Amino acid sequence: MFKKVSMIFGFLRLYIFLFLFDLELSRKGFTKTFEKYSVKYCNKAPYDQVSQEVVKEMEKFFLLLNIVCAWYPKKADCIHKTLIGYKVMHKKFASPVEMVVGVRKFPFEAHAWLRINQENLFPEEETNHYKIVISSNSYVKEQY
Repeated sequence: MFKKVSMIFGFLRLYIFLFLFDLELSRKGFTKTFEKYSVKYCNKAPYDQVSQEVVKEMEKFFLLLNIVCAWYPKKADCIHKTLIGYKVMHKKFASPVEMVVGVRKFPFEAHAWLRINQENLFPEEETNHYKIVISSNSYVKEQY
């Protein structure tokens, strides 16, 4: 019973956060929002080794985020998942995650995803066809 209530509460909380994030993205635009998240939510402290329990919690979070995005009335794309995931990975899990945006020439397409140690956070996601054009690490390095 407690687990079910916890999942419902988590869903509602994440749904509200997605709504507020979508509002910010539409008002401020991609560039300002990406820059803000890159600088504000980057943890400058050294990272510890990520335990298996933390990895399982991360997987649960992204599963719930995918469900929330599916129920969201507007289109919640990879950019929504990437920026929200970046914030949560740094704040809740203190994970050394990096946001990247890449483009593909033909057919033209843009995609955003998360990486840890230059590796895709979700290896099953095909990202090697994209040329990275922007990274959260570049914004963080500019600040120091």
